[in-house]
Amino acid sequence: MLNLLLLIASVLTPAAQPMADTSLRQEKLIVERLPDLNLPRFGHNVFYARNELTVVGGHTSGFVRTPTAEYYENGAWHLLTTVYPHDDGMAVVLEDGKRVLLAGGHEKNLGIGQTYEVEIYHPGTHSFEGFGCLDRNRAFSQGVELANGEVVITGNHQGNDAIEIFDGGRALRFVKDVEAWRQVPYILPIGEEEVMVFGNVWREGEFHPCDTVSRLQGTPFCVPLLKDWMPIMNDQNSHCLSSFIGDKAAGDYTYLIAAQNGKGETGFLLVQDTVFTLLPTTCPVPTEWGWGRIRYDRVAVVDRTARRAYLVGSDSTARVYVVAVEYGKTPSPVTFYHSDPLPDFGDVTPVLTPDGNLVVAGGCIDNNFSLLSSVWLLRMSDKPEALMAGTSHERTLWWLLGILSLAVLAVVVLFRHRDVTRQVSKGTTVDNETCHGTSLLMDRIRGLMEKERLYLNPELKVGDVADALGVSRNAVSVCINSHQGCSFSQYVNDYRLQHAKRLLSETPDMKISAVGLESGFANERTFFRAFKSATDMTPKEWKDLEDSDKQH
Repeated sequence: MLNLLLLIASVLTPAAQPMADTSLRQEKLIVERLPDLNLPRFGHNVFYARNELTVVGGHTSGFVRTPTAEYYENGAWHLLTTVYPHDDGMAVVLEDGKRVLLAGGHEKNLGIGQTYEVEIYHPGTHSFEGFGCLDRNRAFSQGVELANGEVVITGNHQGNDAIEIFDGGRALRFVKDVEAWRQVPYILPIGEEEVMVFGNVWREGEFHPCDTVSRLQGTPFCVPLLKDWMPIMNDQNSHCLSSFIGDKAAGDYTYLIAAQNGKGETGFLLVQDTVFTLLPTTCPVPTEWGWGRIRYDRVAVVDRTARRAYLVGSDSTARVYVVAVEYGKTPSPVTFYHSDPLPDFGDVTPVLTPDGNLVVAGGCIDNNFSLLSSVWLLRMSDKPEALMAGTSHERTLWWLLGILSLAVLAVVVLFRHRDVTRQVSKGTTVDNETCHGTSLLMDRIRGLMEKERLYLNPELKVGDVADALGVSRNAVSVCINSHQGCSFSQYVNDYRLQHAKRLLSETPDMKISAVGLESGFANERTFFRAFKSATDMTPKEWKDLEDSDKQH
């Protein structure tokens, strides 16, 4: 009903002053007010962890640090207590999906000082664990995870900057100084173990351009384009990988960064490895509209599925604008969305939802003392958004549909469970009891793995095993889950990891990257992630420990 009213209002509302460039596509921005946060806050982090929208830290009204977090579930925000307050701290959602690294922030209220404090958020249990400290105190820092599970950290509020590493377990260590200290820098991976760091420097109360790009391992270099085009940097934490548009599996490290020049123009930097260029668009990004100048002060957010980049702006009348760029086309078409006044819309970087919409949670408008608890959904996709709050009738309908779906699922599982017994062994008479049937099938699956070593095939699928045994794919999946307590892919990876350990131990001259490929992993990244998850060590650390044990 709300969307229908907004659509009618958009038809009845007089159109804004038209732009001279007819190649610019214009649309009314559809917005929805979601339930408010428990606390008004700014300087906080917003992210998805285990598919839950979560906010952590920041400060609340009065510019007072808040050691709290909130997650959104069942149409409401649930308040949690963190170990430390992280006002303008950093958050990195680790790729195992089970942990979020939280670090740094201001030492006192009013945005004064920096802290060393580090903790881990466990979204599965909604719990926090303080465990260590940074190499140096930081606020306005950034972090990004490497393929080996380590996290590169850099950036600071007032000098004292450097690069350090979180090892993915418990330790943090200094790596190197940086050529220029930067506030909320971009840290972009350009390889499995390499990142580049760039951004603007903060002097005398404002940002200044910096054309020097630092690297984790390589030498720094200069980008002349960065003298003219400054990446848009919000004075809050953003997420570096929200700008990624490449394909890491194919070795393509490409990013799209919103930027502004000295003439007041706004555009997008296309960053491919270490090469910086301007993205060609069908028309300039609008910087003025019928009500005045548009202020873009949030980083761009990329939807890789839709192949669109979004840049959110606002003006002095509290109207909100979204620039959508279709970066997969050359030149890239631009669509310009505009809203009616939204007086409670916060000055916060948006987060992309799983369904391709944008969420803006909390923030401020004029100062750090009077903050907002409002949460807004900006509709950029036609998909139904799970975050949208329906009427009580709609919620009841969805509840009934959910019950019906569970009933259907139960019937399907029952019939598939019976199918396992019937299809266990082609041409073999088995006991009618399911447990006995699945035991025989498990023996046959295990025989295939250990004798035929099917796990060495990186493209092995459950259907391949089922075809080899003459049973259904579901029979194989249910059997492995019942006897091994894991999925098919986990079961196969266990064999691959054991094979990798044998190679590490018995072939000391083989490169670690080659070990992963020889063991059946599709690529080095998948190998490192699986090994780290299973052993809490990287392959090199495990190999070094193994060599040390042999010497003693």
